[in-house]
Amino acid sequence: MLSKDSSLETAKNTADNLYQLMELINSNIIDMDIEQIISLSGLCLDLSAQVSMWMDSEFERREKQRN
Repeated sequence: MLSKDSSLETAKNTADNLYQLMELINSNIIDMDIEQIISLSGLCLDLSAQVSMWMDSEFERREKQRN
């Protein structure tokens, strides 16, 4: 799980996982049940929120270092 204190490598891996999951959903959506689509979409939202939170924290860290 990506947290505010995670490394850049962990953030990259999380973003890559999100991309791969979205690609999987996109290429198989016709064959999926609605429950699968809803569940996997929720996972995508969770991963994107983690990446967004990490990016906000990283931006703040870099701003503090600059000042």
